[in-house]
Amino acid sequence: MDQEEKQRNYDLAESLLSEQKLVSAAIAGAIAMVVAAGIFGVMASGGVSFSFMAAGIGVVIGFTMQFLGRGIATKFAVVASVYAVLGCLLGNLFAVVIYVSRVNSASFSDVLFNTPIVDLAGWITSDLQFADIIFWIAAIGAAAYFAKRRLSREEGLAIHIYGMNH
Repeated sequence: MDQEEKQRNYDLAESLLSEQKLVSAAIAGAIAMVVAAGIFGVMASGGVSFSFMAAGIGVVIGFTMQFLGRGIATKFAVVASVYAVLGCLLGNLFAVVIYVSRVNSASFSDVLFNTPIVDLAGWITSDLQFADIIFWIAAIGAAAYFAKRRLSREEGLAIHIYGMNH
């Protein structure tokens, strides 16, 4: 590899690394997590609960973080994985709170804010099954996979060469 080609690779790698926006990805990922968990909660509270819907939470988080964060570093996958776990927990909580609010003819916020935290924590895992855990793991994997931007062969090589020398 001559010096000119090496410099092109360095410039490409620095350009790719400078495009990463972890803060934007984290904020967008958090918003996507709450929205996806809310949709999951609404669907699950209505009796349309399929365990595989939890994986959708991870997909939504991952794609959102990839689109807005343009990340190639592992930290994007780690943040997305944490959000996926929290999103699955939140989705279960929303499902139970929506169901309880419907049964008791109370508002969602009344049930959520007037229920002791110990009860809320118990509700999250009250109806948890083995299949749910499997799809939570799928959600974590999907979030981690989709949170990182795909690189072309040339971009991947440039990042690799850059990483070897820095």
